[in-house]
Parts: sequence; C-alpha cells; structure tokens
Amino acid sequence: MFEVRLLVYILFGKLFIYALQKFPLTRDVKYPFLRELIECDFCLGTWVFSILSGLFQFVLFREYLYCPVVSELGTGVLVSFIVHLLSIGWINKFGVIVVEK
Repeated sequence: MFEVRLLVYILFGKLFIYALQKFPLTRDVKYPFLRELIECDFCLGTWVFSILSGLFQFVLFREYLYCPVVSELGTGVLVSFIVHLLSIGWINKFGVIVVEK
C-alpha cells in the first residue's frame, strides 16, 4: 500500500506543479522572486511537495526522527529533487532539440 500512496503523492504533486506553471495568473506575476520560484521546477516542487506531505500525512523520515514541520520540508525537498532529476532525464531522452542558425 505504501508504493501506491507514494505514486499518488508524486503524480498529484507533479500535476499540481505543471498546472501552477501553466496557469495564466501565475505567468504574469510582477515580482521577480515569485516569477523565478514559479518557473523553477525544483523550487516550486519543494513547496508543493512539502505542503502535500502535510496534507497526505506522508513523511519519509517518520521511523527515525520526526519533527513536525522539518520532516515535511525534508520530504518535500527530497521528493522534489528526485522528481526534478526524473523530469530532466525524461526531457533529455524524449525531448526535441531545436538548433537554430
């Protein structure tokens, strides 16, 4: 059951990141800090996966050491980094490279 919950957590988070980056109101943000946060998959993923970790009550470090906010942030950072690396690999393998003159 743990694997299904993890898969749902990752898929829901990646879908939410994609939707936030494509949403018209988030693309027209005037503050440079927020614009950079929204454009960066890893940065936005850290916050999205941390919040979802609290909502799903899914924490990777519960058996070893659990600190309420820090554990959710750690889970969000780790899952965001892994999903970001998987996304980069997917794009490198199946993406289209355009070379312009």
